[in-house]
Amino acid sequence: DNGTYSEGDVVYLSDTVAGGLTSVEPSISVEVGHVLATSNGGNTNGVLEVQINNGAGTYELEQTLNAAIATKAPIASPTFTGDLTVGNIQIGQSSSSTVVDLLDASSRPEARDAIGAVNYPYTTDFQSGTEQTRNLTSITNSSGYYMNSNLTSIYVGSNVTSIGNQAFFASQNLTSVTIPDSVTSIGNSAFSSCTSLPSITIPNSVTSIGNNAFNACSGLTSVTISNSVTSIEANTFYACQNLTSVTIPNSVTSLGSSAFYVCTSLNSVTIGNSVTSIGSFAFFYCTGLTSITIPNSVTSIGSYVFNSCSSLTSITIGNSVTSIGSSAFNYCSSLTSITIPSSVTSLGSGAFNYCSSLATINCLATTAPTLTGSGQFNAVAATDIHVPVGATGYGTTYGGLTVVADL
Repeated sequence: DNGTYSEGDVVYLSDTVAGGLTSVEPSISVEVGHVLATSNGGNTNGVLEVQINNGAGTYELEQTLNAAIATKAPIASPTFTGDLTVGNIQIGQSSSSTVVDLLDASSRPEARDAIGAVNYPYTTDFQSGTEQTRNLTSITNSSGYYMNSNLTSIYVGSNVTSIGNQAFFASQNLTSVTIPDSVTSIGNSAFSSCTSLPSITIPNSVTSIGNNAFNACSGLTSVTISNSVTSIEANTFYACQNLTSVTIPNSVTSLGSSAFYVCTSLNSVTIGNSVTSIGSFAFFYCTGLTSITIPNSVTSIGSYVFNSCSSLTSITIGNSVTSIGSSAFNYCSSLTSITIPSSVTSLGSGAFNYCSSLATINCLATTAPTLTGSGQFNAVAATDIHVPVGATGYGTTYGGLTVVADL
């Protein structure tokens, strides 16, 4: 095709010219990839050359290497016998008369986009600058990526359905991972201690993420959790100290203990409206967190959940919470006010202990919540607790505070 395209363009097989490409989406379209490079020199001009396997033969990518573009005949009336794949796409190199397969150029991000567009089935990795392509159906800790300091990037092929326990554990130079929507599970410690990994997108096919899956990924700044994940297990993002925000989708029903423990840069958290329980230490020492809304779906807040969240100034507790665990908000030193909803029936020991700026405490329960242990309001700024008029069980003092019935 003699058309002129720019880097990043999406191109389609023409529905009017046999073998032609077009940037205009035809009425029946097949996206074949993205233009990877352009050049003013050479007879290829950096435009994608597309070869279609019409059933006359099956060709591996490597069979087209170093073949002169001039020998590639135009495609006349191409017939499709299956999905278009990367295996049928070659790239014309600028200032050259040779073609290379898509994967051999795939160290460029544009090439990774093109690979994703056509859902390539094989797993491709880069180790010490050398590309390797394999047909894997699962990735385990014996697939060659466990504690592999040479691994810098990997495109997981669509033949893979699971990423197993410790599959990429401590691959400390891994900077790029593409997970296809064929993967349904990510195992325990799968990416634990991948300290150079900056971001991760979990596709809609994944339903389970194991314990410690991204534990100690200290370089992780961004994570996208799909709407198919039903639980975030214990220690999943433990000590991801550069993670700044997270949205927990509505599909998730529980947050495991220490799920975001010591994520000190985390300043924005959105908890989906299907979460019913938040495990102990879930957001312990998230010192960058300034506000949190606990949705109405949550029925229990575990022990130490927001302990030592020293920047937390605003907390909204949903009206279905029945129990607040011991030291749940201990040392939230910037918190100035709190409203305990009417649904709460028990407060654990030290629940708001050492919230030194906490000056206003309202408890909407008409029957005083049971105090488990002691020190629920130890060392707070407030001297009073405000409760509904006619409320019972509080007495004249409650948790060491003077009871004022004025709500």
